[in-house]
Amino acid sequence: MAKRLLTAFYGGTFDPIHNGHLQPVIALAKLVNLKRVIILPNKIPLHRKQPQATPNQRLMMTRLAIADTQCELFIIDERELHSPKPSLTVETFKSIRREYGPIAPIGLIIGQDSLLTLPQWHRSQELLELCHIIVCTRPCYQHYSSSYLWIENRLTNDPTAMCYQPAGLVYCAATPALAISASEIRWRLHAILPCCDLLTPSVQGYILEQGLYR
Repeated sequence: MAKRLLTAFYGGTFDPIHNGHLQPVIALAKLVNLKRVIILPNKIPLHRKQPQATPNQRLMMTRLAIADTQCELFIIDERELHSPKPSLTVETFKSIRREYGPIAPIGLIIGQDSLLTLPQWHRSQELLELCHIIVCTRPCYQHYSSSYLWIENRLTNDPTAMCYQPAGLVYCAATPALAISASEIRWRLHAILPCCDLLTPSVQGYILEQGLYR
């Protein structure tokens, strides 16, 4: 199969979006030669607490964060925000695959923590038939261990391999492991502690303006 451009999607609640979301993905784009990363904010996450910020507030914070990066890497896909149903990754990627066609290389960016739980995701094996999995490093997680043996026959050390087939590979990237979490940021904002090094300036300003996470 001919080499084609890999398009990567990055889903999350983004409550709020922060530098721990953005900086590793910017580094990943350089490693994998991504020209475009499409951010997919969730509306109703299925297996976690519901977001404190509204879908519109999280969408606005995502837009502001992208603008603050001053790079043309990111765009936003709002399809999950407009869905009345809980966000199921496999259903989202079935929709994406219909739009992009059967041969376009498509990737899903996740963290090592999510990779560990991926077998428990709804129809996870079907997901691997729809896209590649691109894994970013997370603090306190081994880069590869016996916990990941279920994907051993899908692992690749060559990111360009994902450009030659539409789906099915797992690539673990050596991205910066930033110890930043949205839960810590919400706690710090509730405690009226500074978050200047954790959030982009416009996102921090918007949170203060909206009185979020108090």
